[in-house]
Amino acid sequence: MAAQAHPGEDGDSIATTATAIAILHLRTAHVVYYTGAILATSFTAKGLKRLIKQPRPVGSRVKKTSGMPSTHSASVSFMGSYLVLVLALAPSSSSSSTPTSGMGAATMVGLGALCIGLPVAVMWSRVRLGVHTPAQTVAGAALGVVKALFWFTLWYGSDQVWRRGASAVDARDASGGVGRLWTQGLATHVGLPVDAFVGRCEARLLGTPGGRYR
Repeated sequence: MAAQAHPGEDGDSIATTATAIAILHLRTAHVVYYTGAILATSFTAKGLKRLIKQPRPVGSRVKKTSGMPSTHSASVSFMGSYLVLVLALAPSSSSSSTPTSGMGAATMVGLGALCIGLPVAVMWSRVRLGVHTPAQTVAGAALGVVKALFWFTLWYGSDQVWRRGASAVDARDASGGVGRLWTQGLATHVGLPVDAFVGRCEARLLGTPGGRYR
């Protein structure tokens, strides 16, 4: 008899489906980037499981994989943490808008609470279902938060996100390659050109405006 699925086992599928809908609706480079970062976080957690090989709790119905860290906790914590960072720290500029443009304070607070509450609920459910220990879910959440900080900074740029002085920005502008991508962000060097290209294609094919979020 096939093993019966239980709540929480399809978390990756739910997250992937929700993000796919967002990609189709928003059609921006940032959403595609966000999706790739979620998958990278999930793969990292699964790779760590293979290295650490810590068993799941006694009696767990999940037998195929180890438990440390929790992949679900890592993925959902990444999603929530990244969105909180966007709400709180995403830089705005006159040349582009952000997903939070036009949002009221109450809306942003509500979204922030949801982004924090959902990972906590998932962590609780993984322990309650007996598929992870508390330590395994906390480790997964920590991985998700660290990954969110890294991917968010890589997108917007360390100088933009962390409000360093103009002199620091100017000094780094003289360097090229990876250093410039890290300080100025992929949004500037990749996101804006890609979104502009997609906008032009839409304008030609559908006659729609090409404005995009970063």
